[in-house]
Amino acid sequence: MMKIVVSAVVAMVCAASAFAQENQVKRMPEVNTRYEQKEYTENSTGFWAAVEASGAYSCRLFNSNFSLAEVDAVFGYRFNEFFRAGIGVGGRYYIDNKKVRYSASEWAFPLYANFRGNFIPTQYRDVVPFYSVDLGGTIRDGFMVRPSLGLRFGRERSAFTLGVGYLGQDLRSFSVNDIGTKVAKRKFVSFVTLKVGYEF
Repeated sequence: MMKIVVSAVVAMVCAASAFAQENQVKRMPEVNTRYEQKEYTENSTGFWAAVEASGAYSCRLFNSNFSLAEVDAVFGYRFNEFFRAGIGVGGRYYIDNKKVRYSASEWAFPLYANFRGNFIPTQYRDVVPFYSVDLGGTIRDGFMVRPSLGLRFGRERSAFTLGVGYLGQDLRSFSVNDIGTKVAKRKFVSFVTLKVGYEF
């Protein structure tokens, strides 16, 4: 009987010693793969936004040309890296406003829908070409269309952008009649644009 008790005590001591040694082994922490803790920059869909600054110069052959400067913010939904859609708002300042526009105020405020995407995947690439199209209007002017092409520099969900394009803007302009009085009229003016921005 004594041998059985001694054997049981020795077995328990050995098991406790082995368990203690097992707990002292250092292990790498486990990676939490739950979806709600996924890194934002790895999400292929979801909210996206962009902040952009642009300049443009009109392309009128037989009339006075003028320029503009604009700052915009765009907010929308990313379906994948090849297509994103959003709503853009901005503030525009017309330089040499009095030469062309009927309004005494140099300021106008674009409001538009934006559609953009990459031409090729960003995986393994730091620079990819992209397209962007703005369709909408400008408060104090009229209809606006602005397609552009450019390059994205950075990651899939965090990149700087540089683009060139075309701006077609319906303006409330003026003409001078025979007696020297200004007369309001509508005129569609074309611009060449250069745009820089950051999107995430």
